[in-house]
Formats: sequence, structure tokens, C-alpha cells
Amino acid sequence: LFSLGCGRIFEGDYVQMFNSLNKIKKLPKKTKIFCGHEYTKKNLDFCEKYEKSNKRLNKKKEWINSQLKKGMPTIPTLLEDELDTNIFLRCDNLSIKKGLEMIGSTDELVFRKLRNLKDEF
Repeated sequence: LFSLGCGRIFEGDYVQMFNSLNKIKKLPKKTKIFCGHEYTKKNLDFCEKYEKSNKRLNKKKEWINSQLKKGMPTIPTLLEDELDTNIFLRCDNLSIKKGLEMIGSTDELVFRKLRNLKDEF
């Protein structure tokens, strides 16, 4: 898990990654996420492309830009924020499914689609 993103599938498969992210989603909401790379801005751009109407994401964008302007990191992040803004943790969200034209698709298939789109982003 990264701030507003998740890693590529190098080992294992989509199902394993999806299941791992779902385990993380069950941790306490105040859990701090310390990821090893600062990909937040690029991940933000991706999330915005596929979920423009997310007001929490718009608010987080302001904070991210403020942090980066001051030369400050955007890590750690809270799981609570990621649950509201990280598109890879929101595969069950109806607006995301609509935007991807995947209404009726399983959350796992939505995750697979998003991960593939991110690989080409």
C-alpha cells in the first residue's frame, strides 16, 4: 500500500494483492501507513482521473500540494484517509464502477482494471 496507490504485481497475482489490501482495510482507521516510496503526487493524478467527484480527494490534493511546496513529505498517511481517497481501496464504490463502465462487476475485477490502467498511466 502506498499513499493513494498500491504496488505493481511483480510476484503473486491480482487476487493475492486484492486480498492483501482488504486485510489492511480492516486495521484500525488511525493506523499510520509508512510506505517506502513517495509516489503520492503521481498517485493523486491517477486517482483524480478516475474519481473526479471525490470531495475528500480534492481536500487531500490541497494538503499534498501544500506539503510539496514546503518541501515536506506526504508520508505517513492514515488508513482512514486512504479509505476515503485511495482508489485501490475503493473498488466497491459505485461512482468508480460507473466511471469505469463496470457496474455489476466484482470488486476484484475493478481492482484488476485499475491496476492495469495504473501500469499504463
